[in-house]
Amino acid sequence: MMRNDRRLGHPLGFPALAALLLALIAVSPGAFASESPESAAEWVEWANEARDSNSFIGEFVYQHGSDIGSMKIWRSADPETGIRERLVSLSGEPREILRGGDSVTCILGNSESVLIDQRQLRRPLSARIPEDVDRLRPHYELRLVGEDRVAGRAAMQVNLEPQDAFRYGYSVWLDVETGLLTRAEVLGPDDEVIEQLMMLDIEILDQIDPALLEPMLASEGEGYTQITNNLPRDEGELEAHQEWAMAEQLAGFAVQMDRMQQLPGRPHPVRHLMLSDGLATVSVYIEPESQAGNFEGGMQMGAMNAYGRTDDGYQTIVVGEVPAVTVERIARSLVPNTDSSQPGQ
Repeated sequence: MMRNDRRLGHPLGFPALAALLLALIAVSPGAFASESPESAAEWVEWANEARDSNSFIGEFVYQHGSDIGSMKIWRSADPETGIRERLVSLSGEPREILRGGDSVTCILGNSESVLIDQRQLRRPLSARIPEDVDRLRPHYELRLVGEDRVAGRAAMQVNLEPQDAFRYGYSVWLDVETGLLTRAEVLGPDDEVIEQLMMLDIEILDQIDPALLEPMLASEGEGYTQITNNLPRDEGELEAHQEWAMAEQLAGFAVQMDRMQQLPGRPHPVRHLMLSDGLATVSVYIEPESQAGNFEGGMQMGAMNAYGRTDDGYQTIVVGEVPAVTVERIARSLVPNTDSSQPGQ
């Protein structure tokens, strides 16, 4: 299992939920300053419209499958320099992640994976608060659960409930006073909690000392590997000549990106497709069997599922924070564009 994790590019010990949800913590109260949201959709729209406005320092705990850990985050929302953030593990092996502009830098112990799946680290602040609430229907139902308390503060719980078996459910807790996300859960069938993140402390600041956003582990000596991953500026444009298609479309999921991409640590570029239903995202990696590793069947790590298959000289790996049935369905439906009449077997 560890070998497959490394090849897929998941940093061991750092959960997908944390990587995708952290920035929701930094929303401002501007959108509904005069009155509180009333419906679940209004709460989600508030968080969406107000994000990326405040600088803060916070500590949180996360549960990712059987792994429980804690991290500290420094996040700066500066009009001149843009969004920058630094995350440091407080438990387990030391590790550090820095985001800013169009790049992500990961500093990891040499015993950990150094291949970073860009899908997990790209736009983490918006990944669990959808930009278009209307797009979620009819695949999710938004429901206002009621007030609760997180990190000593009043919070409103909002559920995003899936309407089929191809996606997870989500619960988010938004601070009543500020709109900050203070807790989040990924929910599987029968509402069991697969992953969760909860803030223990949040300090909102006017600005953060730039020195606090600089890497610290790299200066402590040998034993660490530093990888900088430059992110594409625009994921919305598809390449002119797509070579693959989905013979059987999965309701709600649309292709957001399709390009050849050079992954860190891989000698050959691979075709990378990204699909989204407006909330969940799925990455698809396709490469010739001759240059691929050997990964067949399914694998699960917390909320993350992956499925690999080899057919007609190509290996396809589908990975995403969705149920196992979803990644397998997508993998088996991919066919070359020149012959998309029959699903892959």
